[in-house]
Amino acid sequence: MDRMLLFCFATFCGAFVGIYFGKRIQDRYIFLTEIDALILKMEGLIKYNRYSVYELLDKTRNEKLSFITDDMIARSREGKRIDELWRNEISEIKYLTADDIRVISLLGDNLGKTDTEGQLAIMQTVRHSLDTLIKDSDEIRKKKTRLYRTLGILLGAAVGIVLL
Repeated sequence: MDRMLLFCFATFCGAFVGIYFGKRIQDRYIFLTEIDALILKMEGLIKYNRYSVYELLDKTRNEKLSFITDDMIARSREGKRIDELWRNEISEIKYLTADDIRVISLLGDNLGKTDTEGQLAIMQTVRHSLDTLIKDSDEIRKKKTRLYRTLGILLGAAVGIVLL
């Protein structure tokens, strides 16, 4: 009886590990699509309303984009640079790749540094790069999420069998 419980425990642990890694892949895809929507909204706010960086950050902040912090908004209100703070917040998101961080940091590095047309051009460049990242992330998500779950269950079962 104890061995059967140990087997079940190992299998469930493996399944949870697989689910965890599958969720990280899914979280990356969702985050990248949220950033794309953020940039699209920012483009509209800059183009039609001529919003400042402070107003942009204040209007576009939400729970899904928690890297836009109160400190970042306060710094932008004072007219201070936010590029380093933006980059630090983005780099702390564990499921992003180095390319993701590079592309998203490009947006933070250039917010408010040029005229309206320059900012819109940077945003279009970032969105184009993001489109490529989103497509890659979607392919990975479709292929590997299920794979990680299955491998987790199989690995847990194998450990359970060894412990029997």
